[in-house]
Amino acid sequence: MNLEEEGQIKIINTIKILLHKKNKNIFENIDFENDSIFLEPIIFVLFNNKFNRNVEFKILEEILQGHYFKNKNVKINYIFNEKGIAYLPNLGYIKRGENKPFETIYLIKNTKIELLKYPIKLLNNIFINASNGNIDSSNCNINNELYKTNIEYLSNAMKYIKQSSKKQFESIEQCCKKIVLFKTNPKNTNSFTTINAHGIAFLNVYQDDYDEVFFVDDIAHQTGHIILNTILFKNKLFFKINEYEEVEIILKEKDHRNVKILIHALYTYYTTFVCLDNCISENLFNKSQNKEAIARIGFYLRKCTIDLTKFEKIITLYNGIDNVLTDNGAKFYLSIKNKYIEIFAKWKDAILKYNYKNQPYNFENKKFIKLNK
Repeated sequence: MNLEEEGQIKIINTIKILLHKKNKNIFENIDFENDSIFLEPIIFVLFNNKFNRNVEFKILEEILQGHYFKNKNVKINYIFNEKGIAYLPNLGYIKRGENKPFETIYLIKNTKIELLKYPIKLLNNIFINASNGNIDSSNCNINNELYKTNIEYLSNAMKYIKQSSKKQFESIEQCCKKIVLFKTNPKNTNSFTTINAHGIAFLNVYQDDYDEVFFVDDIAHQTGHIILNTILFKNKLFFKINEYEEVEIILKEKDHRNVKILIHALYTYYTTFVCLDNCISENLFNKSQNKEAIARIGFYLRKCTIDLTKFEKIITLYNGIDNVLTDNGAKFYLSIKNKYIEIFAKWKDAILKYNYKNQPYNFENKKFIKLNK
C-alpha cells in the first residue's frame, strides 16, 4: 500500500462517519463498499459550506442521487446554478423543470478524471480572492467556450504525462477526481486547489496562448497539492516540528507561509520538474514548446532554489533533519532535493543564460520571449 492509498482510506472512513452522522439511513440507498462515492469532491464541498442542518440534509440527498441503487427520476430544488443547471455526480447535468440529464459527465480522454463543464452552485464559495472574499461570478468565467478552446490541449497534456511519467500519472489519477477550467484575472486568484473541495484541480486558463506545455505544468502543479493533501490527511506522517509554525517566525525572514505550505511548494516543484522534463525527453513537444518547457523549468528552479534554501536553514536551526521530519518525511524531502539537483545539473547551461526579470508570479511565455530572443 502506498502513501496515497493510506491517505485515501482515512478520507473514505472519515466521510462514511460524517455521512452516517448526517443521515443514518443513507447507506440504504448507496453502496457502502463503493469507495468512489466517498471520495466525491462535492461531498467535501458540502461539508465545508455553512448550511442549516435541514438544508444540508436535503442537498446531500440531491447530490447522492447519481449513486442510488435504484434509477429514479431525480428531484432537485437546492443545487441549480444561476442558469438553472444542476450537477449530479456520476450522472450529469440537469436543467430546471426536467428530471433527466441533458448531458452526462465528461471524462478526459483515456483517464478516469472528470472535467466539470458548467458552473456548479456549491463551488461558488470556493473561488476566493487574496482578501478571502468571494470572487463575483461575473469576474470568473466557467463556460462551454473554455471547454472548446482548451479540451484538446488538456487531453493531450494528460496523454503526455501518462506516456512519459507513468508513476506520477497513476498518483494523479488516483487522487485527482475532477478538473475545473475557469478564467479570471490572476489578481483575483491563480490556479489552485483547496482541501475544502478535495480532489478538484482548478486551472485558471486566463492566457489565450496556453497549449499543452501550460497544461502539463499546471496539471502537475495543482495535482501535486491534491496528492500531498491526500497523503497528509489527518496524519502526523511527516513532521516532528509544528507544521503550522510560520516560516517567518522560525527564520526571522519575511515569508507568509507555514512549514507545511513550504513542503507543498517544494513538492509541486518536484512534480512539475518530473512531468515537463520527461515530456521533453520523450520528444512530445514541438520545437517552440520545448523552448517554453525549458524556460518554465528554469523559472521553477529559481523558486525552488529559494525555498530549498529556506528549508535547509530550518533543518540547521533544529540541528538536523531528524529533528524536523520523520523517516517518511525525510525520505520524501530528500527525493525532492535530489530531483532538484538532477534537473539543475541537466539544464543549468541553458537556463543560466535566461532573463526572467519581467516575469510576474505566473510564467508568461510572451514576456519571456521578449527578453530572450
